[in-house]
Amino acid sequence: MSRPLDSTDRDLIRALRENIKASHTVIARTMGVARGTVYARLERLEREGVINGFTPIVDPANAGFNVLAFTTLEIRQGSHDETTAALGAIPEIIEIHTITGAGDLLCRIIARSNDHLHQIVQQITAISTVTRSQSQLALATTQSNDIVDLLVNDSP
Repeated sequence: MSRPLDSTDRDLIRALRENIKASHTVIARTMGVARGTVYARLERLEREGVINGFTPIVDPANAGFNVLAFTTLEIRQGSHDETTAALGAIPEIIEIHTITGAGDLLCRIIARSNDHLHQIVQQITAISTVTRSQSQLALATTQSNDIVDLLVNDSP
């Protein structure tokens, strides 16, 4: 995006977060702006890729995925694309990051149990381009924010 979000953009995102099913008319009334403003802003935010769809927020633990782990991988040099494609085929890997420092990739993994996590790690280490892995289990999540939290609390 070429410019920062203004207060109307942030208010619109906040309103959508509070009630994703609200109509443009209801959001406009809540924000104190014209319905056309809501429509135009929403279209622009989608067109610029700030908003990439509308989806429910699912709590992994409440959906049966009670284990959260982070796995750092070292991979064979030159195999980034091949490795990330193979990792992308494992649905329990919900994020893959290329990192600096110790390791090449950092994966965020959710699992139903420790045994399930073990199966996932076995799948990961079976990928021929993975040369080393190290996993850490999250014992508790003390804070969990997303970009919406940052945007709606950001000052211009």
